Amino acid sequence: MRLLLLGVFLIGCSDDEPARPPPREVVLETEVLADGLSPELAFEIPASSRSISVIVEGMADGLYALGAFSLGDRVELVNLPAGAPGAAMEASYVGEQIGQMPGGLFQSIRLGTFTHVYPYKPGQLVVDGTGRMRVASNRPGPVTVRLVMPEDDGASTLGLNLYIVSDTVADPNTPEFAAEVARLFAQADIDVVINGVTRLTGTALARITDFSEPQEAPTSQSAMLPGLVADRATTGLDIFYVESLPPGVGGLALGTPGPPVRGSYYFGVVVRGGLPSLELARITAHEAGHFLALQHVLNRGVSGRTYPDPLDDTTPGADNLMEGGTTLTAGQAFALSRSALLTAP
Repeated sequence: MRLLLLGVFLIGCSDDEPARPPPREVVLETEVLADGLSPELAFEIPASSRSISVIVEGMADGLYALGAFSLGDRVELVNLPAGAPGAAMEASYVGEQIGQMPGGLFQSIRLGTFTHVYPYKPGQLVVDGTGRMRVASNRPGPVTVRLVMPEDDGASTLGLNLYIVSDTVADPNTPEFAAEVARLFAQADIDVVINGVTRLTGTALARITDFSEPQEAPTSQSAMLPGLVADRATTGLDIFYVESLPPGVGGLALGTPGPPVRGSYYFGVVVRGGLPSLELARITAHEAGHFLALQHVLNRGVSGRTYPDPLDDTTPGADNLMEGGTTLTAGQAFALSRSALLTAP
């Protein structure tokens, strides 16, 4: 509807009035049909866009991804195999517990709300003009598509909002913690600003007991945490520190990548509090890295098959923030720098 109204406005402008640039945020409504794909949607990509974040929100039990995607040059980037996509999506997400969408575009299938950020590796360009896309799903039905296309204005500041979901967990924001988080993101030329620390007491979410692969579901306890602060008028990424997570889990991101939209049940990351400052900083940066852009360097599916990240300069087993280490590659730095959550100094 917003695109239609914009078009009507431009038609009504006089010849002497310069054309207004297309909006940097667009919301569209469509429907996934019985063949597992929506009709083609067209949208205008403004010049000098840093990236395009595509957020698709549908039914909580539906799997979503992009079925087609092209930019101003009209080169199709997804190229799905022939046939309805639903069965392959279920096999990857439920069977293999990886959630990697078939086709030529590296994208993570999600339950309920899907996010894709383009570009995600060096060499990929945002071409302005008319973009086109289709939504893919295993469930026919209505979906809302939001496109966020921030200006490439040199934004390099990442705000973090720290929430302690506990009556007892210590404040994580020690000098050692803040310095280490800043150091880790400085590798990508990103300046971290901690906007504040807020304690949320008396909730039923201090101890998270459920966990699912490959990513959290809309009905999970972790996905309930953003609702505690969804009405707060603040910028930056929300980090929730809880008393406990399931065994073996030090933290989790609610999206890889996550929707850069406050109010989504997937907006934020969750970290087990009470750890030593340097370890807490590393886990926080690791999970925030997931939310902004980054995959694990290597994932392994239920079948035993390995799934590398889409970057050309990461190496499994090497010191890396997205494994158990602390360093970032140039490719990872580029991917992080495309996030819509970054603001200009």
